[in-house]
Amino acid sequence: MEVLIAQRHHLVVRRQLQEPSFVQTGVRAVEVSLPGWDSHANNHEGHITQANILDPAFGTLIRDLEEHGLLESTVVLCIGEFGRTPKINALDGRDHWPTGFSCVVGGGGIKGGLVIGETDPTGKSKDPKDPIQVKDLYATVLHTLGIEYDKEVNTPIGRPMAYSAGKPLERLLV
Repeated sequence: MEVLIAQRHHLVVRRQLQEPSFVQTGVRAVEVSLPGWDSHANNHEGHITQANILDPAFGTLIRDLEEHGLLESTVVLCIGEFGRTPKINALDGRDHWPTGFSCVVGGGGIKGGLVIGETDPTGKSKDPKDPIQVKDLYATVLHTLGIEYDKEVNTPIGRPMAYSAGKPLERLLV
């Protein structure tokens, strides 16, 4: 299995994500970052700019992986580090909101066509419907890659730590 974590500066994103050859050569993991989503000011315009970079590159990546027969053996995860508050702040921005946010996960070992979880219509409730914990999402991805998600390793300072403290989400697994 291959791991692709999608985000990055737009010229690099388009070049890297539109070319599946790095997966074909046996690269085990790729992380691509697209900074600029942390929009405490000018949220709407900033996210339009970012979405116009991410959307075509991400769509092309999925299409190319599928056309090259690589999607079934590749896990693709597109996620940010947190969501944005439902309320616009004084600077027309949105602040950090860990209660509800979106991600896309698919490819090898993951059921397609699912939408799981939802917030209330305003996004303000701190009790979302059918929530998924990030630790369980990561355990699921690691499981599909054949990695022992609960395996303990020692950090550089000698502290034992599991790859994930979560459990794979059976409803996401093929």
